[in-house]
Amino acid sequence: MRDSVLTIGTATMDILLNVPYAPNGGRIVNSKDRYSFTPGGNGAYTAVAVSRSETTSTLATRVGDDEQGDRLIRYLKDDNVNTNYIVKDPVNQTGLSVYLLEEYGLGGGINFRGASAKLSCSNAEAAFKSKPAVVTATLETDIEVLNNVASLCRDEELPFVLDATGAYENVRLHTLESDSIIITGDKEIEVLTGIRADSTQNYLRACICLFEKMPLRFAVLKLGGKGAYIYDGKYCELLMSPGLQAVDITAEHQCFVGAFCSDFVRNFEVDKATKYALAASNISASKVGGFASIPTRTEIENLLY
Repeated sequence: MRDSVLTIGTATMDILLNVPYAPNGGRIVNSKDRYSFTPGGNGAYTAVAVSRSETTSTLATRVGDDEQGDRLIRYLKDDNVNTNYIVKDPVNQTGLSVYLLEEYGLGGGINFRGASAKLSCSNAEAAFKSKPAVVTATLETDIEVLNNVASLCRDEELPFVLDATGAYENVRLHTLESDSIIITGDKEIEVLTGIRADSTQNYLRACICLFEKMPLRFAVLKLGGKGAYIYDGKYCELLMSPGLQAVDITAEHQCFVGAFCSDFVRNFEVDKATKYALAASNISASKVGGFASIPTRTEIENLLY
């Protein structure tokens, strides 16, 4: 019986710098305290969220054949993520993100996707040997790779969870032919549909628009502190958020996606998986950090029950 989740996405190392303010106009500011390296990347966050929810987790990505790539793989293995389908790229460096942390939040950053951006169709196809029950990928992924993943999911009759992170205008969603569930934040909703997610009427209009753009089984609109809205083409429901105070949303969205996939594998019920994911993402947002903020299944169930 298949009971695992395959995540196809990015894995990078992050550098965190504490600054009094983000410089502009050619200015230079001095970072205070210590800088730190932490594992990151949307694919890595999702895969770890799956694993911490006690579901078998596999990540397909590319890292450089370098020290940072080795560190990333060690971090993922420590979190029981299957790294057998992470390819070491002999040419491109491991992706790197530099974040400027101001006193009251993120002051900006620079993202270098590096080897992660070179993920190929053959890399993704090889990862299907892990025999997943559910596959998830983001719109950051090259559209040719996404089409291939969707096609493989259709051929193997696997649910495909499309994370709308990285959404851009005129993306060819209609080519992603599979048994799909899309998870999108409020900003991505507007990019994909032109509809602002600011009312229940517009939630429904946005969902209908998404169903017209691609073959879908469910749309899940993640609405921050307002909860999540789910739609299956006929029926809709607004699910409320647990309401914990948000302090850092670094991994919050990917935590939602990973937790959703993990719970969906267990029961294949979108409403239950969404409630579980809302609790997981709320806990993540209430903590500081990326990997450090991702909760365990026990933490999530304690909040739910």
